[in-house]
Amino acid sequence: MKKVLLLTNTQSPPDSGFTQMLKSLASKSGQFEIEVTQDRNRLADLSSYDAVALYIVAGSFTPEQEKGLTGFVRGGGGLLAVHASNALLGQYKDYIELIGSEFTGHDPMGHFDVTTESGFDDILPRLHGKFRVFDECFNFKPRTEDPLQFFQYGTWRLQRIPLSYIRNYGKGKVLYTGLGHDDNTFRLSAFQDLMIKGLRYVTNLKDKPEVRFGLVGYGPLFGMGGHHSGMIARTYGFRLAAICDKDPQRLEVAKKEQGEHIATFTDVKDMISSGLIDLGVVIVPHIYHAPVMKTLLEAGLHVLSEKPFVVHVSDADELIALAKEKGSVLSVYHNRHWDPDILTARDALESGVIGDVYSIECNMAGYGSPGQQWRDHKEISGGLLYDMGAHQFEKILQLVPWKDSSGNPINRHASLYGNYLKRKWYASTNEDHCRAYVRFESGIEAQLIQSNLCTAHKPLWSILGTQGSIVIDGWDSDAVVNSIMPDGRRVTQTYPKISGDGWQGYYKNLADHLLSGLPLLITPEWAKATIQCIEGCEIASRENRLLEVTFDFKEGA
Repeated sequence: MKKVLLLTNTQSPPDSGFTQMLKSLASKSGQFEIEVTQDRNRLADLSSYDAVALYIVAGSFTPEQEKGLTGFVRGGGGLLAVHASNALLGQYKDYIELIGSEFTGHDPMGHFDVTTESGFDDILPRLHGKFRVFDECFNFKPRTEDPLQFFQYGTWRLQRIPLSYIRNYGKGKVLYTGLGHDDNTFRLSAFQDLMIKGLRYVTNLKDKPEVRFGLVGYGPLFGMGGHHSGMIARTYGFRLAAICDKDPQRLEVAKKEQGEHIATFTDVKDMISSGLIDLGVVIVPHIYHAPVMKTLLEAGLHVLSEKPFVVHVSDADELIALAKEKGSVLSVYHNRHWDPDILTARDALESGVIGDVYSIECNMAGYGSPGQQWRDHKEISGGLLYDMGAHQFEKILQLVPWKDSSGNPINRHASLYGNYLKRKWYASTNEDHCRAYVRFESGIEAQLIQSNLCTAHKPLWSILGTQGSIVIDGWDSDAVVNSIMPDGRRVTQTYPKISGDGWQGYYKNLADHLLSGLPLLITPEWAKATIQCIEGCEIASRENRLLEVTFDFKEGA
């Protein structure tokens, strides 16, 4: 555990917001202990710390404070300097030379794009490549003759403005960023990623060795073998090493698409025994997920499964227990966790404009006969809700509050009911219409409808709160937000669609977990919750009763 002293000017915003954000990140990482102070005298003796983080502006330093900080970093300590920590302090020559730059001004706050340079993954692995902020675009001038390595730039009035850099200072390391004016930036995952990676950099924490991947399944339908191969290739620290498929012709296709150097196998046990892989990706029809995952886990390998996790909760429980026994990472490819519809819904909901959420409805409804692919047949797929329904239930769970205002767990118990119907499309064996209903212990309700029998238009999302509503019509739609003001006025706003990192966000998080030890978002317990809802609602429908479930994940994703 690395000890970090965070120095701020005050205990009020924005300092308090930065403090809360950094302490939360550090706690979740399990890698840093943050101590907070407003007393600059603490800089005189930093011998018990591994790094200092600065969120300050102006003020004064005594010679002892300035010497203590510069000597600490020169001797091998780390320094994370944020936003205005180079502002109105230019009279302290040694301090400003340590920071490496001096603030010279900024235009009014506004939206602008930030781009991370390529070629820094070996130092700051897997930072967000491009993101948009509402912040002050800082201007600063170098105040050192030593080189500054700039790795992030902002685009402002057709100019490319340097924003973030790293530098060496004696035996120590410094990371400075001009970003971070207030909560608009603190809440961005890209900025939080920069903070935790910055702390790892200045405290000399390194990634583990690369992870070698093996794909189990390279079938012609849906193109998921090629999809995962591309995601692996674009993730620093990951490498595709082998592909397994029972069909030799599919292995020939795999070699043409992924390269002749890729090892191929027709039996998963042979791929395991080859010693070429550290992690197996399960890309087989749903009903076969559990046995393939079990084989990989029994060999002590990490496992990533395509969604759904499994078809039966009992299989999930067995696999989770096995992964814990073997010390293996187990996760599920809920890539649509990063879809625009849920990113937009979460942003609008978390802004507080509709008050407290009490009802969530997701509709995937249309009219038409399913095809004749394996996903359309219940004995292989598990049923209608096990495809896109698994993704959308995972999104519903993102919208449910999992802690109260005091940080205590809530909504871990729920009552399920459902209506699963087969009425028309008899050439396929999946249900034609499914309504799955979940009532959480706090009274929040959630309903997922997936139907091939619906001719009425239904918005993809309808989210109701005590002070308004959020409606998202389709997958790529903006959100329409209705809010009731304290004086009774009804205000309608459009929340623009948020795109985020896209599906690469899943692989980035998996790599950050496996290689950097950072928290895994899609834990097996989280993925299991979607199966609890789908299978539980089906049982409730079949037996015409309520079914009670308890969710056992620790944190919401």
